Amino acid sequence: MATNETVQLKLAPGTKKGNGWTTVVAPNTQQTYSFKYTGGYKDRGGLKTHVGDGSATINVNLDTDNRYSVSDVTFRDDDTPPQLSRSFTPTTAAITDLNTMQLDADYCVMVLDSTNGSMIPCDPMIANDPKHPVPHRIHQH
Repeated sequence: MATNETVQLKLAPGTKKGNGWTTVVAPNTQQTYSFKYTGGYKDRGGLKTHVGDGSATINVNLDTDNRYSVSDVTFRDDDTPPQLSRSFTPTTAAITDLNTMQLDADYCVMVLDSTNGSMIPCDPMIANDPKHPVPHRIHQH
């Protein structure tokens, strides 16, 4: 059975502490931002399934003001053959996992701040576990 999760990505300049917020520094401008994923596995932007249960998709909606836009989605630890694919618009991203083999990977939504050109990495995680007994997870960090 296919699994779909809808996730909200909140983003703000500066540091926000607690309540699920993560602080990062934009590598290209050294500006500080905070992001928070809600929805998905453990309410942290992830996905958990079992291998062979059908493809799984995380739909990410950017929940912030118009100065921010999705500029890319990247993956880490998506081994050969790749399990993950992505598509995005300025306000959304979709990450699809074929879910045909075990996987423990990360996805990163890159967000552009149009006021200063900062590229902000907002990265949760994706994982596919064996059919039994371990589940499949796609998650964020």
